[in-house]
Amino acid sequence: MPYQRTAPAQRSTTLGGLAGAMGQLFDQLPQLPRILEREISSGSLGLTPNNRLYGLAGAHDKLLAACREAGLGARNYPFNQEGGGYRSLSAWVRRRLQSRVPLSVARRVDDAWNATARPYSVVELDGHKLDLRVRVRFLDASGVPIDLESERLFVITLIDVCTRVVLGWQLVPAPQYDHHDVLAALQDALRPRRRRTEFSSPALAYRTGAGFVADVMPQLAGACWDVLKLDNAASHLTEDTFEPICRFVGCRMEAGPVAEPTVRPYIERFFGTLAERMSSKLPGATGRHPHDRAGQRGRKTALPLLASFTELEELLDVSIANYHATPHDGLNGRSPLEALQFAVEQRATPVRTLPLSQRERLHQLQSVHLATVRGSVARGVAPYVSLYGARYSSEVLQRSPGLSGQRIRVYLRPDDMREAWAYLPSGADLGRLVVLEGWRYSRHTLRLRRHILRERRLGRLRFAGEQDPVQLFAQAQHRGGRRKLQDGTVALQLGALPRPGPRPPPPARPEPVDLDGLSVQNF
Repeated sequence: MPYQRTAPAQRSTTLGGLAGAMGQLFDQLPQLPRILEREISSGSLGLTPNNRLYGLAGAHDKLLAACREAGLGARNYPFNQEGGGYRSLSAWVRRRLQSRVPLSVARRVDDAWNATARPYSVVELDGHKLDLRVRVRFLDASGVPIDLESERLFVITLIDVCTRVVLGWQLVPAPQYDHHDVLAALQDALRPRRRRTEFSSPALAYRTGAGFVADVMPQLAGACWDVLKLDNAASHLTEDTFEPICRFVGCRMEAGPVAEPTVRPYIERFFGTLAERMSSKLPGATGRHPHDRAGQRGRKTALPLLASFTELEELLDVSIANYHATPHDGLNGRSPLEALQFAVEQRATPVRTLPLSQRERLHQLQSVHLATVRGSVARGVAPYVSLYGARYSSEVLQRSPGLSGQRIRVYLRPDDMREAWAYLPSGADLGRLVVLEGWRYSRHTLRLRRHILRERRLGRLRFAGEQDPVQLFAQAQHRGGRRKLQDGTVALQLGALPRPGPRPPPPARPEPVDLDGLSVQNF
């Protein structure tokens, strides 16, 4: 266990006697390590090829400014030291950088970005803006249907270089995607996907032979890749994104040169195929450039004729499944699914897969939150953790008052914020946590909760206790006057939510878990 300092750091003019002082400061002000993480993720702070630190002086100035804002004075560390803790900060940053997952940056396109003849050896990931206008329909307070147009949509896709099979994707109803959406696409690639059995439109259907990997080769469920290629987008290269991927899947990442999409030719070619076979054929297509005639016609299409988000999800599903059954010139006339079957069965190509125990913990691909357990037996408050303006707890956590004051690891589910998973620092599983109070009634995403919390912070929305914030926010949105594209995007995110129903049943009684000697109370 790492050393933790308990005594305050006193003023000293000589070296030594300050072991753990920087860690003690970071525990006191958690915003300080977050400042350093942002500096590292943005590339402002790092190591040169000669293993020398750069950007440390600027990061040190920002830390001192944050300490002043927190109320620390000349008698407090680091201001009571001659160098202001510069040497300790240097050592901490160096250890942090050396502990990061190695990121291979491609230097030569011919050497580092060559294709491979083995499935799942190299995969490419990128986000693509769909050149489409999307319709959102809802009923106002009087029951009159209202159509809105949303902002642009993105689809994040992961494709196998060897076989051109699309392993996973995520359709993002937002003007920009973040690292949570990237991780959701990777989670989707590790789950088995099968063909749909029904569609909202009877005109939609799969072609002969269309499908996904799980339809033709179920033994490849949870297949892992060795190299993940992507561009230098900030949502890709944050530490929260690639560290869980490399550790969980057992792969390495390669970031291509800036502004050179040709070094990822397979994913870019797929996006071109998707635009040709789906986006450009739909009413409301905006085209690839302002002078595109199809785009000029699409921008004049009436709102009621545009595709809805649900229809677009189904179209994307069918388009990718049909793409898997289409012969490809780069695969010697085979379709992507046929190429995968040939490589695995005829060539006996081995493919790594996740163990069954890890397939049940795909939530660990998401960012981890270090949450402090709150609660008090004396005041009758059962243990809980607070995340994004809501409390989470479970039967196991409520019966473990010995955890109060300790920090546990919590993994959220960004597509359904009503639940989370908790682990002790030792790795012991605390099981599933459920959100408390009004947040538990309606399914909602992390993006939507942040928007609701912002509305409350600005005084535009009020809720408390057992009131359902999602439904209150939806009602406020429907009462709005002048409509904008941003309103359409918010309505699009609300449109996927189910109608409010009865209180959800409590979670099933969990299995006993090993709490590392902590006592469990029976109330």
